[in-house]
Amino acid sequence: MNKTKIILAAIGGVIGVAVLGAAVFAYFSFAAKTAAMEGDDENGVDGLETVTEKAEQLSRKSVFPCADSVKILTESREKIAEWKDEAFKLAARGDRPIVPMTPAQFKEFVIGEAHRVAGIKSDSTNTICAADFEFGPFKPYIAEGKMPEAEALKDLQRKFDDAVTIIEMLAAAGVSTVRQIDVKDVVQKVEEEAKPKKGARRLAKKFAKDDAPAFKPETHTYEIVCKTRPAALVKALNAFATSERFMVVDNFRFALERDAIVATFNGNEKKDEPQTGRRRRRRSSSADESEQPAAQAEAPKVTVVTDPAVDATFDAALTVTVHDFKSMEETKEDGEESK
Repeated sequence: MNKTKIILAAIGGVIGVAVLGAAVFAYFSFAAKTAAMEGDDENGVDGLETVTEKAEQLSRKSVFPCADSVKILTESREKIAEWKDEAFKLAARGDRPIVPMTPAQFKEFVIGEAHRVAGIKSDSTNTICAADFEFGPFKPYIAEGKMPEAEALKDLQRKFDDAVTIIEMLAAAGVSTVRQIDVKDVVQKVEEEAKPKKGARRLAKKFAKDDAPAFKPETHTYEIVCKTRPAALVKALNAFATSERFMVVDNFRFALERDAIVATFNGNEKKDEPQTGRRRRRRSSSADESEQPAAQAEAPKVTVVTDPAVDATFDAALTVTVHDFKSMEETKEDGEESK
């Protein structure tokens, strides 16, 4: 064997060893990857596929809280229930009872109350109700001789009591005249609560077993049109906000016949325009102004623009919602005893 053949044989042997080593390394790598994917059953080690499959199975099952979580949820629920009871007592402190009446008794009652309310003085000369004031939906029973139906009697009593209360509060606040009052029937949209996930349904059912059904107060909305001064309107809004009776002013609007503030400032601007040049000439020609004390020169001039208590009256429209939580009623609509 010559030298060339020896060199080629040596190179071929080295290449063969390298290929064999690469094959061995590839085999070990493939085996390790397979073991990581499938796991080692002999040693009880789960592979990636096994772990992924278990995770997917657990994610589809219901979530059961531990004992500590259940304890915390129970304590929080009890605190919310206590807060709810206290809030209900606070909101219901202004509730009023409904006195049982027959249709004839109610008719006689509203006629007498209408005459009494119409005679309430808003000031020394005027009464709170305008000359053409009509008691809104109660006009048929007051002026037209209609007899109320027995089924609607309770609802009419509640609405009439609210209307009289609102008019009396406006009179006490100093509102000049109430021109109109109407009952606005608002259709309340019931929002569906989001359904709990499957994992939380069992826990929600467990806590909801002892819960009472959702209670809704008796709510009526009234639209009032009146004539008032600024100070009286503010006083009326404060009276509604601080009343023990649960009242909410949804919105209000007013239309001024004359804006005293704008009129006053516009008048001052017109008066100041022709005097501007004269004042400049006086400052340039007179040397006495420079000798005045600085404090006197910088003293602001205070001018009363308008007084809300004596300002002109304007038309205002208010929307007031009254809530009654039925705490003064013997039974609720569903026949359950009230709190």
